[in-house]
Amino acid sequence: MQVRHLSDEFIKQSKERLLKKQQEILDEMALLRSEDPYMAVGRDVGNSDDFDEAMLEDNVKDNIDIRLVDLQLSLEQVEKALAKVEEGTYGIAEDTGE
Repeated sequence: MQVRHLSDEFIKQSKERLLKKQQEILDEMALLRSEDPYMAVGRDVGNSDDFDEAMLEDNVKDNIDIRLVDLQLSLEQVEKALAKVEEGTYGIAEDTGE
């Protein structure tokens, strides 16, 4: 039997924190995408003037991609928690039901 031991106020505050975190993640993802050198206006394959500039662009792109993957994983966790709030199962262990 699933029994939630968390107060309604705690659940409300948790939901507010989760929604805030969700928005922060989405905002950071949008910012990173806007800074992606591969998405720059006027960019074309091979438009870097020299090898060093191309390498720097590739490194920036790689770092952005890595951070986006991390943010996506965090976003999935937040959205899972929000779904549990809506289902009324937030605070109940998945494996034991306690």
